[in-house]
Amino acid sequence: MAEELYTYLPLMSALFSSAGISFVFKDYIADLVATLVIKKTKDIKVGNRIKISSGGSTTKGDIMEIGILRTTVMEVGDGERLPSVRTGRLIKVPNYMLINNPVMIYGDTIIDEVIAYVPRPYPNSQLLEDSMRQAIINNGHGLIEVGLYQKEDRLVIHGVFEVKTSEMADERSKILKEFLIRSKQIGVELTQTESKESVSSSQQEVLIEPKVVLPFQNIDND
Repeated sequence: MAEELYTYLPLMSALFSSAGISFVFKDYIADLVATLVIKKTKDIKVGNRIKISSGGSTTKGDIMEIGILRTTVMEVGDGERLPSVRTGRLIKVPNYMLINNPVMIYGDTIIDEVIAYVPRPYPNSQLLEDSMRQAIINNGHGLIEVGLYQKEDRLVIHGVFEVKTSEMADERSKILKEFLIRSKQIGVELTQTESKESVSSSQQEVLIEPKVVLPFQNIDND
């Protein structure tokens, strides 16, 4: 690639020597110069997940190929539109955009969060925290922290976890689903212990109804 770029240097010099021609080809020249910078700095490379902010729009995806003039990016869903999964669309990004605009480069892993709300009456808080921890671990993610606090008439369970960028999808939904199941089981066990009486399956079902919120608006604060 470097050898190919050097063959273009005489052409670039010739273009710069003529104001009219250089104006016509200025975007191509900018792309070639940007390619040299990208190859030299090695900050952006194939396999990276990036997010480019330009002109009020955002492009997010995985770099598939870095060409002489364009970089091929496999689009990845962003925010509320899609939960960080590949859409199957390829985007050709001019290389100069990668050095002239803010670019977020994702590492091998990212930190994400999952939030669940539980209304009154509250079950045992320690068991709620343990359920969130176990839901994160059981889904194969690194546990960072689980917090518990009250907001108005709701109890908020906040889990922070680490996930591989290449595997990132709607992992929060999986965690919340397991937490929901576990928290219902906890509610049944507590009621049975406190009342020391048998409870019918229909009664058990309404003992605790956690309200789950998927915080998609925070999905890319990572």
